Amino acid sequence: MFRTRKNGVELLEKLKSTLLGLQAVLSDAENKQASNQFVREWLNGLRVAVDSAENMIEQVNYEALKLKVEGKHQNLAEKILKHCRFCNVCLGDHSFLNINEKLEKTIETLVNLQNQISDLGLQKHFGSTKQETRTPSTSLVDESDIFGRQKEIKDLIDLLLSEDTSGRNLTVVPIVGMGGAGKTTLAKAVYNDDKVKDHFPLTAWYCISEAYDALRITKGILQEIGSFDSKDDGNFNQLQVKLKANLKGKKFLVVLDDVWNDTYSEWDNLRNVFVQGDMGSKIIVTTRKESVAQMMCADHCAITVGNLSSEDSWSLFKRHSLENSDHPELEEVGKKLANKCKGLPLALKALAGVLRGKSEVDEWRNILRSEIWDQQSCWNGILPALMLSYNDLPPHLKRCFAFCAIYPKDHEFFKDQVIYLWIANGLVKQFCLGNKYFDELRSRSLLERVPESEWKSEGFVMHDLINDLAQTASSKHCIRLEENEGSADMLEQSRHMSYSRGEDGHFEKLKQLSESEQLRTLLSTNDYYSLNHISKRVLHNILPRLTSLRALSLSCYYIKELPNDLFIKLKILRFLDLSRTMIEKLPDSICVLYNLETLLLSSCQYLEELPLQMEKLINLLHLDLTNTYRLKMPLHLSKLKSLQMLVGAKFLVGGSGGLRMEDLGEVQNLYGSLSVLELQNVVDRREAVKANMKEKEHVEELYLQWSDGSSAYDSQTEREILDELYPYTNIKRLEITGYRGAKFSNWLADPLFLKLVKLSLSECKDCYSLPALGQLPCLKFLYIRGMHGIREVTEEFYGSFLYSKKPFNSLEKLEFEDMAEWKQWHVLGIGEFPILEKLSIKMCPKLMGKLPENLCCLTELSISDTSLFDDAQLFRSQLEGMKQIEVFFINDCNSLTSLPFSILPSSEIEIGGGSWLL
Repeated sequence: MFRTRKNGVELLEKLKSTLLGLQAVLSDAENKQASNQFVREWLNGLRVAVDSAENMIEQVNYEALKLKVEGKHQNLAEKILKHCRFCNVCLGDHSFLNINEKLEKTIETLVNLQNQISDLGLQKHFGSTKQETRTPSTSLVDESDIFGRQKEIKDLIDLLLSEDTSGRNLTVVPIVGMGGAGKTTLAKAVYNDDKVKDHFPLTAWYCISEAYDALRITKGILQEIGSFDSKDDGNFNQLQVKLKANLKGKKFLVVLDDVWNDTYSEWDNLRNVFVQGDMGSKIIVTTRKESVAQMMCADHCAITVGNLSSEDSWSLFKRHSLENSDHPELEEVGKKLANKCKGLPLALKALAGVLRGKSEVDEWRNILRSEIWDQQSCWNGILPALMLSYNDLPPHLKRCFAFCAIYPKDHEFFKDQVIYLWIANGLVKQFCLGNKYFDELRSRSLLERVPESEWKSEGFVMHDLINDLAQTASSKHCIRLEENEGSADMLEQSRHMSYSRGEDGHFEKLKQLSESEQLRTLLSTNDYYSLNHISKRVLHNILPRLTSLRALSLSCYYIKELPNDLFIKLKILRFLDLSRTMIEKLPDSICVLYNLETLLLSSCQYLEELPLQMEKLINLLHLDLTNTYRLKMPLHLSKLKSLQMLVGAKFLVGGSGGLRMEDLGEVQNLYGSLSVLELQNVVDRREAVKANMKEKEHVEELYLQWSDGSSAYDSQTEREILDELYPYTNIKRLEITGYRGAKFSNWLADPLFLKLVKLSLSECKDCYSLPALGQLPCLKFLYIRGMHGIREVTEEFYGSFLYSKKPFNSLEKLEFEDMAEWKQWHVLGIGEFPILEKLSIKMCPKLMGKLPENLCCLTELSISDTSLFDDAQLFRSQLEGMKQIEVFFINDCNSLTSLPFSILPSSEIEIGGGSWLL
């Protein structure tokens, strides 16, 4: 099978040159596919040809890896793998091998496609891929067309009229937002404001839009201020000198609209023209790219333009569709249509323009039912601005962005998963590079961030119109099954597919995939925290037929076991997600996945062991074991030589089968969460030093645990051990349980922990004081439990005021529980806890006195098994300061015999235990 034919290298060379020729026009084809059906069909044909060749090579490559792993025919295996690396494929990250006549047939198909290039009018592009077609903007504005931007307009005008406190002559004010959000409209509004006109004697507006050209920009601004002389045209130096002279000593306002270039050296050269203006001169820059704003404005004073509210969306929609006249029936339907545009002014105007000439309510309803904006024919008003964002992307980002079409609209996805899937499908080689690509897409407003919460990591979504753009860019290679059920043609074309989990086991839904031999990605979506059943027939009869799969997600299923032969069939898998399943043991056949790069097992709470032959996974790069509570850290994982990222590692120190601290120190590829357990087995500081905790710069969550033991210990030694477990300052969440020292290490309160948002101290029963946690600048959630040695919470708890305006400046939730000896809480009365929303005090039977004062943001107060309030008047006065209280829970507080209900706002009040006078 692997015998090299005489013309093997020649075929590979021909394949390589053919692909390079096709790659030269690939960027132009991707830009034109949305508007040219013939280009789209040509591009699909090219993808099919390359896909089939890649699948053929994957099979051969697998056999070579198998020989290598089993130690057979090493020379032959290396020779095959060398050939596989010989020709780096342009449309993916896999390579081609000389095998049989199938390779010759593939080359013939590619040559035929190459011969069609001139007929399709495709152009070669070797440099920048940007091909702007947007009509340049002007400064003219219809003020009656501006809705919902009053705050942004006011903020921007205030910035323009203010003087720079640092004494600089020039200030740059960026306006950032996604395509079609109204950045240019906002800039026009302030540019034409009377106060702004009076403030700036000299103004100029220039739309950059096209590929960055300093000569063209300089000439354009000179024309704007009336100082351009045609005899200087083409002489860049003379134009720059002239512009600088015309601006010198004058207070000016210049608008640079639609800036894309984020190369600092080019901006710095252009900026030199403006620096000799009078103090207070301003430049407004509109851009979709955060990187442009950051590069041009070091003060981070950007104005961000978001989406319009429902009310403002309707006002804008009504103006363009009904010219503000009253049509009650049309308005009812129109409001629903306006809501579908998700607050994007560009989409609102385009759809309103379609409806402007339609006066019958049935015509509006038909459009509402048909979702007309999904049809190619009416995208002309929406796509130009959005396609501008797409066309500006370099080829590698275009393919990464198009892949995101696999996610349903409004579905929240996670950054790591996207990058893992890119890697599995050859779009990215390394995680760090994928991270860079993802951030670039986000900076261009193509991906929107969903803030993280106490229990959920940071997520991302795509605006519906951006999602539509991704679908168009993917040429239906990335689809959602529910939207294409019954369409055999669509299912055959697709390469990457997602589907929504349900309660029916999915056999009927997924059985239509039995013939999808070319499918590369199969991803289940839905609520990340709910589990669903999956039919055994899916696992035994359907999945084994999808032999081209590179990526498979079975996350969030009630799966206890998998068929042993499943992975023998799916042998070219590169990504496997079994997270949040009920699986107890992985089948041994998983060890034959020699191509596997990513294995996700997080929150598999019943998983107790990994297969003994895991070292056969010679390409495994990423392994996630987060929250696999029953799984011990397998010693044989050290044999995974390619492993780059180990997430959620759990190290049991000492004891039978335990690890040494130096074993932890030697592991350099730890990411995400790290648990270090049984720390009572660490003897002294010298042993703790060997863990090299400060070197674990990618660990974001750290869990340190000491278990109860009968052995004697020294409090000072315990403190020294904790001193040496000082983590890298990148940490976001920290939990310490069972610590046996009398005092915590100073590093717990290090204000350099700029990302630390959650801290938990539990069962540290010998500690008699709390660290200065009030000086942690970003701490949002604090839990203190089982600290039986604490008798007072003193001023030390609040820390030094050098690090924060007020102690606990960012804290939103504070919980004390099971503090048996706690008697007094010292209150500073200087506005500590300024944004605290939730306060809980449970099982603190000796606590007396009062709470911190003026908790003006507190919405939830919970007190149980605590004798806190023995003074009814004090209690009443404290409640009067809680103006925002919504939930008040009190239970078994026997010292409190009455409640001042009259002063409480309308709250949910729950009372239990005790004797009450109401």
